[in-house]
Amino acid sequence: MGMHKAMTVGLALLWAGPALSQPEGDGITNGVYAGLRGSYSFSGNHVTTWAPTTPGATALRGSFASGGGGSLFMGTRLPLNLRLEVEGMYRYQPLSKVSLNGVQVAANGRSQSAGGMMNVLWDIPMPLDAPVQPFVGMGVGALHTDMSASGGGNTYMSQSRWDPAYSFMTGFALPLDESSRLTAMYRWTKVSNVPHKCAVSGTIQSNCLNTGVDSSSVDLGYEMDL
Repeated sequence: MGMHKAMTVGLALLWAGPALSQPEGDGITNGVYAGLRGSYSFSGNHVTTWAPTTPGATALRGSFASGGGGSLFMGTRLPLNLRLEVEGMYRYQPLSKVSLNGVQVAANGRSQSAGGMMNVLWDIPMPLDAPVQPFVGMGVGALHTDMSASGGGNTYMSQSRWDPAYSFMTGFALPLDESSRLTAMYRWTKVSNVPHKCAVSGTIQSNCLNTGVDSSSVDLGYEMDL
């Protein structure tokens, strides 16, 4: 339900954006745009949980190999070189290893997430003849994370649910013509406080503490004005 509300608010702001924009004579480019991005997610992204099975915390750490994904987005230009986007995204990474209290254990699994983000981007002012347009931004939303890690009859991590997410990004746009461009950006995304079921010696535990799921990626995209 929270996700639907967030998307509804995002779409309302999206279509309200042109009405809030300033005239082109004030140096603001008006208009709505849309596009798609492909993502390469780096290896080494991880999640750590602590299972309360002993007086001390039992640490379970899952690391993930390189993966990929993509997203569709629609945005509008606002005053002050700002842009507002609503984005639907998907990420997938296979599990690379699991360690229990620092000792690696045999396991296999994967992490995948999908959902919606609302991004605010700022185009850094540049000379009119600059070949590229750099930008920075951040996003908030909700992602459904589906994760599993198991091996040797043990379920080390398992969860599937919606949770809040946020991201930070930086990159640049390369104009192709007056109405379209290629983009490249680095993005760090975190799904906050994702609960897991944890297991030690095959016994599933619940209500484990965790650090959330981190994901770093390079996104290449194409966008065009509508």
